[in-house]
Amino acid sequence: MAAFAQALPASGTVIVDVRTPQEFAEGHLQGALLADVSAPDFASRLAGLDRSRTYAVYCRSGNRSRTAVDQMSALGFTHVYGLDGGINDWTAAGRPITR
Repeated sequence: MAAFAQALPASGTVIVDVRTPQEFAEGHLQGALLADVSAPDFASRLAGLDRSRTYAVYCRSGNRSRTAVDQMSALGFTHVYGLDGGINDWTAAGRPITR
């Protein structure tokens, strides 16, 4: 969680929530971009992202974000941080979300 949290305030870091739209609506990190990893257009959405930027990727528990980070790495993204434990651990640690 530490590397993910440190990446957030960095200028230009893109926060990516890879959960479903319903999960996103229930609460997400402020400024997060929704890119549902299970959506049919997920790969094309990744292909449209700037590989030179830094990305902080999260889901509910860390499983889907690991999948997304692996896919991003395979596409040549070099600055990608996944949130181990997902938003569940994030909120359990008292960190903020927005609705």
